[in-house]
Amino acid sequence: MSTAPTSLSDTLPSSIPKLDASGMNWAIFTVRFQDAIEVKGFWGHFTSTKLCPTANIPGAEAVAVTAVVPAEGNKAPTPILTAEELTVAQKQWDKDELSAKSLLTQKILDSTLMCIHTKKTVHEHWEAIVTEYTEKGAYAQTDLHKEFLRSTCPNHSNVWDNL
Repeated sequence: MSTAPTSLSDTLPSSIPKLDASGMNWAIFTVRFQDAIEVKGFWGHFTSTKLCPTANIPGAEAVAVTAVVPAEGNKAPTPILTAEELTVAQKQWDKDELSAKSLLTQKILDSTLMCIHTKKTVHEHWEAIVTEYTEKGAYAQTDLHKEFLRSTCPNHSNVWDNL
């Protein structure tokens, strides 16, 4: 029985921490996660700047392939992608979308995954996570700040004596 080798694009480095439930590591998580995803070429899926290619047909709702070859005379503009090229581009986009989703789910908690799994795109997943963990991170920082302010040195003692 042979197994296919694992692609470099299907795992994230161990330097990217798993997202903590409290949101305490949200700031460092986002920086390291984005850096790694950008290197893999999938960040456009998270930001929705890399849209699924669609036919350049007048009236189409989502048009990712907008460049056209200028028409000569009265001919209609010719799309840059042929139907076959468009199909290949769409399949590649779908594959990249699934890879991006897989990379994200590697570094989030099961409970977070269950909250976002019904969303259709990686962009929608990411937006939900950003919203939740930005809020959690702010709460965690506030709690740490309150705890620090409540900490006091016992009467008639030295801070250094308590270390």
